[in-house]
Amino acid sequence: MRSGYLTSKQLTFWSLRRQGLTQAEVSRKVGVTPQTTNKTFNAIDAKMYRALTDAAQLHRLDIRGMDLRKGFLLGHSPTWKTDALVTFSAANGVQVWYKGEGDCSDCTKLESCRQALIKESEERGIPLPRDKARVSPSQLSDNLFKAILEESK
Repeated sequence: MRSGYLTSKQLTFWSLRRQGLTQAEVSRKVGVTPQTTNKTFNAIDAKMYRALTDAAQLHRLDIRGMDLRKGFLLGHSPTWKTDALVTFSAANGVQVWYKGEGDCSDCTKLESCRQALIKESEERGIPLPRDKARVSPSQLSDNLFKAILEESK
């Protein structure tokens, strides 16, 4: 697990909230008071905001939107003239994905990139093609972009 931004307790709370549980439901499920849950969510949101905006700044992205509860930031790269997506997940930590068709055929990171995109999609409940082990990372990235953009509407 690569979630150094959140403690294990915070990651549990965040994962439950991302699944759609209300604050009261999270409190009951975890066995803490609503006040503890509220404080934990406030700490999570502050850390999530910092992690996503730091990644956007590092990659020189113009921020277009953000959802702290779902762990993503939509941006645009003036340098690469394309949209970008900054995601946070328990599986991958913070990742930056660029939209567009890349040529992955000669890339030494092809398999690790594919696996990261598969993990990201699976954690978010995004359907994957049957032949996901052979689909290019660019196609998996487009699938991720499409699903998150639909989710953000």
